[in-house]
Amino acid sequence: MKLLVPFELDEKFKRIGREIVGNDNIIWYPDDGAAEIILVRGNDFPRDRKFRLIQTVSAGTDHIDFSNIPKETMVASNAGAFSVSAAEHAFALILERTKRISIFENETRGGVYKPHPTRLLYGKTMGIIGYGGIGSRSALIAKSLGMRVIAIGRGHRDINADVFTDMDGLDSLLSTSDIILLSIPLTNSTRGMIGEEQLKKVKRDCIIVNVARAEIVKKEALLKFVDSNKDAAYLTDVWWGEPRLDDSNRDNVVITPHVAGGLSGEVMEFAYRRAFENIRQFMEGKTVSNVVKKEESLYLDRNKIGI
Repeated sequence: MKLLVPFELDEKFKRIGREIVGNDNIIWYPDDGAAEIILVRGNDFPRDRKFRLIQTVSAGTDHIDFSNIPKETMVASNAGAFSVSAAEHAFALILERTKRISIFENETRGGVYKPHPTRLLYGKTMGIIGYGGIGSRSALIAKSLGMRVIAIGRGHRDINADVFTDMDGLDSLLSTSDIILLSIPLTNSTRGMIGEEQLKKVKRDCIIVNVARAEIVKKEALLKFVDSNKDAAYLTDVWWGEPRLDDSNRDNVVITPHVAGGLSGEVMEFAYRRAFENIRQFMEGKTVSNVVKKEESLYLDRNKIGI
């Protein structure tokens, strides 16, 4: 069984592939040939062949158009590969906001020595919408800080969430959480799930953190919420139409440029290792992780893929 890698790859990542899959089983770019499996980074890959497995490097798959992929072709995402980095990034945003780090830095560097009140995380409630790798890792960090955790997820459970619920518990999560983390995949059912009606239930000083996809939140509703609630904040690694940042210039909106997953070599080494290990599982006839439900998938043509 052959694996096609149709893009240029650094030698350190090739070594991982050779170690896990075996070099004789891999067709490396720029070479080409018949293969049953393909590793993809974006939407640009051969569509005139019938692969048995399409394995993505990214955790999200909303940048891939499934409409012309044969029904029998299995698609597997790389969910979980970037979870540690994304969870750490979420808390970097939260701590920056609650401890007013940027404000203090800018003022003191400008000669203004002016203390301001800061907020505690201890004793606060974090609501996590999407309890996969990012959500569960974030819960672990939250519990270490003495927070209460409410989680919405489909399957995974552990000791770090105090309350588990499904989407029926969304309203309760929104109304009781001091911090809300969006870490759920973008699908047909999650697109626009946080809109005006949901934001009406949120605390007026709530911090909403998005390390998932911008389209999970309705833009106009979110902007109305932050404009009318100055004590609230929207901390996000994603924005509608990125890399454009239209309408983002607000004091209680903080944006990072879609880097929560991490761009360092150590993060990408882990991601490629996870992808190649999943491919080996398929080659050996074992259970493949993170199989995508194509009927739930949503495709958005993006300039920037992210993770």
